[in-house]
Amino acid sequence: MNAKAMTVNIEMPDGAVSAEFHIDTGRLRILERGMLRVELFPPHSWFAIASVAGNSRWGTRPRERDLRAVVENFIMQRFGMSAYRAELACAMTSLSPMPQVRSL
Repeated sequence: MNAKAMTVNIEMPDGAVSAEFHIDTGRLRILERGMLRVELFPPHSWFAIASVAGNSRWGTRPRERDLRAVVENFIMQRFGMSAYRAELACAMTSLSPMPQVRSL
C-alpha cells in the first residue's frame, strides 16, 4: 500500500495549521503546531471537505484549494475571524509588498 498524502499548510503567528488528506484511506487530519486536533475518516472526511469546498468537483479526491478551504475554516472556527484576517495580511505582505499610496 502506497500511503500518499496531500498536505496544505497555513502559517500563523503562533505556528502552522495544516490539513493532511490521505488519498488511499480518505483520512483527513488537521494539525495545529504539529499536534493532531481533528481526525476524520470517510464519509465524515468527505462531508467536512464538501461543506467548505463549495462548487468544487473533487469527488473523493480533493484538490489543494479544497484542503486550503478546510484549513481556513478551521482557523476561523478555532481562533476567530481576526486571526484569519491576520493570516491573510501576513500572506499578502510575504507574497508581494504593496506599494505605499499617499493621499493628498
